[in-house]
Amino acid sequence: MPTMGDKKLLTDSNQASLKGFYIIGVGATIAGILVIMILNIATPLEFVLDHIAVLKQGETMDWLHTIVTRFIVLVGIAFLSCTPFLCIMFIMVKPISACLKFFKHGQRPSENLLEQARQRLINLPFIMVPFNLLFWILIPVIVFSGAYAAGQINPGTAMVFSARSIMVGLISSSIVFFGTEAYARQRLIPLFFPEGLLSKLEGCATLSISKRVRAFFRLVSLIPLATIVLTLWILYLQADPSAVTVEEYAWGVLVFSIVVFALFFIGSGVLNRLISRSISLPVKNILDTVEEIKKGNYDAQVRVVSNDEIGVLGDSTNEMIRGLKERELLRDAFGKYVAPEVRDEILSGRIPLDGEVREVTVLFADIRGFTPLTESNDPKRVVKILNKYFEEMAAAIHEHSGLILQFLGDEIYAVFGAPVYKSNHPCLAFEAAISMKKRISKLNKFFSRKGWPMLSHGIGIHTGNVVAANIGSPDRLSYLLVGDTVNIASRLQSLTKRLDVHIILSSQTHDRLQKQQLQEIKGKKSMTIDITGKRNKVDIYSIG
Repeated sequence: MPTMGDKKLLTDSNQASLKGFYIIGVGATIAGILVIMILNIATPLEFVLDHIAVLKQGETMDWLHTIVTRFIVLVGIAFLSCTPFLCIMFIMVKPISACLKFFKHGQRPSENLLEQARQRLINLPFIMVPFNLLFWILIPVIVFSGAYAAGQINPGTAMVFSARSIMVGLISSSIVFFGTEAYARQRLIPLFFPEGLLSKLEGCATLSISKRVRAFFRLVSLIPLATIVLTLWILYLQADPSAVTVEEYAWGVLVFSIVVFALFFIGSGVLNRLISRSISLPVKNILDTVEEIKKGNYDAQVRVVSNDEIGVLGDSTNEMIRGLKERELLRDAFGKYVAPEVRDEILSGRIPLDGEVREVTVLFADIRGFTPLTESNDPKRVVKILNKYFEEMAAAIHEHSGLILQFLGDEIYAVFGAPVYKSNHPCLAFEAAISMKKRISKLNKFFSRKGWPMLSHGIGIHTGNVVAANIGSPDRLSYLLVGDTVNIASRLQSLTKRLDVHIILSSQTHDRLQKQQLQEIKGKKSMTIDITGKRNKVDIYSIG
């Protein structure tokens, strides 16, 4: 059965196509030829002026014949220019095409073929530009040399037309480069590089951002200027005051300049869009992904489509996102083993490794008669009873900002006032104990309906100083409290069974309670008792 990844791969491969490469190449070539034709017509050279004069003086049929002839020649030049380009393109994209066939059938190509296709996909713009430039050099030279050999143009005009055609070819080849790159980034690179990491693939060319900017500057400024200077120079050499008036000559130069401006304005606009989008879109994608991360969406990923600086930045961002996601997963998992408060304090580094002295209130709770309960009940039922009990008691403790440090068998060990300090921690511990007493009563009603045994527990609470620290081996630490306060709280909890009461408070805790809390206590008894390990007697208050 195909997986979700296979289905996505099949969908993406069905949307992928190589037709765009051919369309971009042919379109840029034909557009370049049209630009050359318009420039040549607009140039007030002797060759052009003579032919325009002939067309004006000739018969209609001769004029139509000339136009048709020129059109056929233009089509022939376009065919001569595009055919080699299409053939080379067909050969170059073969590895990519072969991989797409595998993808569309839901199969994975061999690693060698896939690596070859990936290299070819990145290098395709760099491969096609030299061939395209070669055609733009050879074909104009052949065409205009032939026109000169046929006696239709003079040597100067042939050189100007050839040089100017090559300059237009530079613009056309640049459009082919950036257009091919843009199409590959949009349609194919995400399919062949779902994880990005284009910069890690060896044997691939790259074009840095600085080189893109310099290329754009040279193409849209130097080439148009060079075209104008070259044309004006040859016009100066061919200027014949007896053949044309100054006004006509100036008008011709003005028309040519306007045509050059219009054509190169359009061409530079296309290049500007392609180059700027090759930089701005990946950057925008990174910024959008960062915004998603700020919202807590760690499944967001930068779409890496290049091997330049922005591609490396995108890969680094994805690596950072994976690290943040792993940390968040670790943080969530860590929070299941220790309290979120301890987790956050540990991760933030606010808990000193050598411990700190704090005044806290410690609470111990223990189920009475747990051993007989386990002996007379199914182990699975005992686990369910324990889990239900711990769930309710933990809720009561957390409601009052308490922290459960450990579940010790059937016993709960909790602290109030650490690691996050609360000045009213004795009051909070007392309120938590009252809530635990109420919750166990409701819990017993639930157990009664299910036919499960009833539970009773004892709670001991004491306030005093402890050393709070991360304690354990270098590879495993626990946040624990060390000090006599912990021992006394545990002893008070054990004492509840002997005195048959639910809660025992030490005087240190009792004396810190609010007046309202003291008024709510019913059945309170005070006494002084001996506690094992203590020299002095301890004043306590029991609540039945």
